[in-house]
Amino acid sequence: MSVRAHLTRHRRAITRGTAGLVAAGLVGVAGGHLAGHHPTPPITSVASSPTPSANGEDGGAVIGHCGIERWAVKTGTDADAGQVSMTPVPTTIAQMDSLQAPASPPNANRVAPTELTDFTIHATLTGFKLEADHDYHLVVSDGSKTMIVEIPDPGCVGSGSLFRPQISQARAKFDTHYAPAASFQSVSVLVTVTGIGFFDRIHGQTGVAPNGIELHPVLNIDFT
Repeated sequence: MSVRAHLTRHRRAITRGTAGLVAAGLVGVAGGHLAGHHPTPPITSVASSPTPSANGEDGGAVIGHCGIERWAVKTGTDADAGQVSMTPVPTTIAQMDSLQAPASPPNANRVAPTELTDFTIHATLTGFKLEADHDYHLVVSDGSKTMIVEIPDPGCVGSGSLFRPQISQARAKFDTHYAPAASFQSVSVLVTVTGIGFFDRIHGQTGVAPNGIELHPVLNIDFT
C-alpha cells in the first residue's frame, strides 16, 4: 500500500471516530471538573526572556534551552498524541516531499493524517548539528531530495509524553556514533530512521524539504 493510500485510509478512520471522540471528550471534561482534576501543562525550562536561535535552524525562539514553537506536538505532550498510529509505515523522502503542507500548522494540535503516522525511511545521513533548543538536527537524503529528522533532548520532553522512552533510546543510540556540536558536521552514512510525521514552518533550515515535512520526534535510528 502506498503512503498516500495509507494516509487516506487513516484520515477516513479519524473522521468516523470524530463524533465519538467529541462526545467522550465532553464527558471527560465534565467529569474532570467535577472531580477537581485539570490537565497538567507540558514542562519547559523558564528564563527571563526568550532567546532567538542564532541561525534559525530550530524553528523559532527558545526558553532556556527547550523550544516553544509547536513544542508539545514535537515531543508528544499534545492532546492528540494518543491518536498516533505506532505501526511504522515505510516511505521515501520523495513521497514525504510530495505531501500537501497545511497553510498554517496549529500550535497545539496535529495535522491529520500525516502527523498521526509513524514513518520509516531508508536514506543517507548527510549531516547533523546540535540546535539551540538541544534538538539533534539531522539531514537525510535519497541522492536528489533531502528532509530533516530531529531527535529532541529527553530533558526537554515532558514526563507525560508517550514517546519519551523511544526518544531517549534514539538519542542514546545516536550518541554512540557521533557527538553533535553547534556547527554542522557533514557525513555520508546509510541509516534507517523511524519517527512521527511533522510539518515545520520553513525558515531557512539546512536540508529542509520543500513542504517543511520532517520526522519529529525520531523514535529510532539504525546505522547500516
